Amino acid sequence: MNHLFPAVLAAAVLCGGAASANQIESVIAVDYLTVEVVMEDPLTAEETDPFRWDPARPAFTFSEGVEMTGAPRAQEVRGYPNTYRIPVNGLDTDIIYKISYHGQKALTFKAYEEEEMQTRYKDRYGSYF
Repeated sequence: MNHLFPAVLAAAVLCGGAASANQIESVIAVDYLTVEVVMEDPLTAEETDPFRWDPARPAFTFSEGVEMTGAPRAQEVRGYPNTYRIPVNGLDTDIIYKISYHGQKALTFKAYEEEEMQTRYKDRYGSYF
């Protein structure tokens, strides 16, 4: 038996744990300064604490020069647990953006004209809003 096998097995288990890490389930632009994500699992306390949020190490990264401007805020949305609003530095209409959580596979989303964004949000969650 190879003497490196236990170390290789341990590394594989650790990598396997990382592969099953929290993931974005869906994303929608709420307005030009806010993106909403639904996560598979809750974010950590550190990720949502505005006093511990580090702009140099954001949990979420975006394409097209979009950046987080603060910590994600939990949202109470009936039927959608683990929902968070992420403040961003600005979105433009008709651009397909990408968002990634800790470098995982990116999801895409778009910002629309304000009235259309409101309609899409209501269509998603119902007339509750």
